[in-house]
Order: sequence, then C-alpha cells, then structure tokens
Amino acid sequence: MPSHNGHDVLIAGAGPAGAAAALVLARAGARVLVLERAAFPRDKLCAGLLTWKTMDVLTRLYATPPEALMDQGVITHRADGYRIRHRGVAVARDTMFFPFHFVRRRSFDDWLARQAMAAGAEVRFGEAVREADIAKGRVVSSAGRTYAASYIIGADGAASAVRAAFPGDVKAWKARLGMGFECFIDRADPALAAPAHPDLRDDFPTVYAGFIRTGYGWVFPHGDRVAVGLGGLAHEKEPRVRDRFAAFLDFLGLSRRWLDRSGAHLLPYGNFLKNPARHRALLAGDAAGLVENLFGEGIYYALRSGELAGDAAAVGLSGGDARAAYLRGLARDVYPELSASLALRELIFAGVRLGPAPLWCFLRLGGRRLVEMAHGVRSFRWLKRRAAGSSDREGI
Repeated sequence: MPSHNGHDVLIAGAGPAGAAAALVLARAGARVLVLERAAFPRDKLCAGLLTWKTMDVLTRLYATPPEALMDQGVITHRADGYRIRHRGVAVARDTMFFPFHFVRRRSFDDWLARQAMAAGAEVRFGEAVREADIAKGRVVSSAGRTYAASYIIGADGAASAVRAAFPGDVKAWKARLGMGFECFIDRADPALAAPAHPDLRDDFPTVYAGFIRTGYGWVFPHGDRVAVGLGGLAHEKEPRVRDRFAAFLDFLGLSRRWLDRSGAHLLPYGNFLKNPARHRALLAGDAAGLVENLFGEGIYYALRSGELAGDAAAVGLSGGDARAAYLRGLARDVYPELSASLALRELIFAGVRLGPAPLWCFLRLGGRRLVEMAHGVRSFRWLKRRAAGSSDREGI
C-alpha cells in the first residue's frame, strides 16, 4: 500500500467509529494513526444500550461473544425484558428473543481502542485534530503538530473538526441536533428507595414517552448503577431540554439535585449527511450524523460506519475509489434505515402528543416485530427481515 508522509490513514477520534476503522485498516496492513482528544479510559455520557445488531458487529469484528465481554467487565448488565410508558401509563411490558446489553462507555471505548492498538494501529491520546485540509490530506493537531496521510477519517463526534472542512449548511445541521441529559445513581443510594418511583429499582430498562415533544426518557440498569436520562430534538418548538429533564426527575421522585449532577451532550438526531466523503476524507459515526432517528441509537451506526470507512480507505490505498466504496456501503446498509426511522419518528411522536392511546395501539399492532426492529433483526423499512452480519441480505 502507498504511504503519504509516514501514515496511510489518519483517524480523528478513538471512539467506536474511529476504533472500528483503525482495527479494519491495521488488519489490512495499513499504517494508521489515531488522534484522540481524551486520555482513555474516560467517561462519556451515553445510555450504553447494545442491541442485537450491535452485538452481531462486535462478534464478527472482534470474535468476542457477549459472554466474554461480560466476563471482562465490558458489559455490565443484560436484561431480557423491557417496559414502555407514556408518562405514568404502562403501554407495553414484555420479554425479548435477545437481551439488551449495557456498557459503560468508559470501559467499552477503552476496550475498543485497545483492540485497534493490538492490531497495529498507533493511538495518541490527549491530542485532537484541530483543523483539517481534506484536499491535501493534512491535519493540524491541538499540540500544533501537522500530520499528513493518504486518507483522513473523521470520527471525532458531533462537533467534528474534520466535518468543519466539508462544505455544508451549518444552520441545517444545528436545526436537527438533539440534546441529552443523563445522570448515574448508585444502586445503594437512598435516593432510589421508596417513595421514589419503583421503576428505578427494576433490573430491566424502561422508556418513557410524553416528557419531551420529540424524544424520550429512560431508566436503564447498569449493574451497580442506574442510568436516568432524557433526550430529544432541541428546536424552537421545544422548551429547554434541561427543563424537560427536571420534570422527568420530578416524576421519578428524584431530587432536583440530580439535575446539577447530570451531564449534557449534543447528538445528531435526524441531520445525517448525504455525502460524508470528499477529497481524501471520510466521515463516520456522529461526525456524519449517523445516528438512528427514532431511538437515537448511535453505537451500532458508529461501529458499522467505522468499519465501512476503514474498508473504503483500504480500497483507496489499493488503487480503487474510496469515496465510491464508502457511499455504496452506506447506501446499502445505513441510509435506508436512517431515512425510514426518521419517517417513522414523525409518525410516532405526532401520535404520542395526543396521549397514551395512539402509542398503545401502535405497539399492539406491531407486536414483537417492533422489538425485532429495535434490535435490527427487522428493518425500519416495512419491518422486513434482515440477516446477521450482512444487513443488505433479506431473510434469516
């Protein structure tokens, strides 16, 4: 493979998208440099729920089944059931064909980065990409160093410095950004005892509609902790998301002191880029807005787009068209799901605003097929069946 100033590919960000891309490229023999702003392990706000399709990618890419990840402490909890509420009204409660798994991003992202490093990728922690020249394949880091490579993969999150070098409508991007608030409460904390809401003490996840115009709240078990959060679209029709989260805490019987102990973060929520490939650069994960638009699932799309970006860069290093290869992969495996989930989101939340009855009817009509859709066994496109390991193939 040809090299460019010592590196074949430079990756901004060592989260799931960047780590997956680095792993794929290192295994292909490319010289890979990853620049990551933080020192790992580090905390990152995230509900940390892994679906069936996410576990499928992890098993396929890393040859590590869920049981092994639990033994290593990467997965902190698994739950076979779930509940959905419209505010205080339970509209669904059931078990699943495949459990939800939960991770703390501190441990999960560190594990992914270590796998990339073990495969041969170089990762420099505490040094971020500050600006990028995507035509020349050069970046300037937060340390003032200049790096060059044949390809740049921008996997540096919703505030991506690499994406800033792409042409685009910044106003449109910001208009569909979501915001999430989340706190973690130790299981032993007296705050979880009665009279606090009993959902807080369950060992399975609960999702809450009706607390925010377009979005939802959650109570997710994480082993010895509970994640409490709320996220959704932040726009002119929505009161401050912080205020909505405060109301959600009130509903759960939690003191508003947890509001001050919570973190906030921006997330893409319907603003995925149609062309995240330009010149020598490819964007993956949150940097390209590749987040599912109903549930806000980001980990799977980060891993899968990172894998596709790594494969595409390897094609380019071998003399092929990296941009075309990446866009083909996204068009086959990612964009149809994002577009369909966005359309479904508009339908569902329009009904949710009318009360619990429309949501109850929708869940009853969809039945377990909707759970299979959330897990990725079925597509957001008309609930078609999908195949493990290759979601462009229909039928299991």
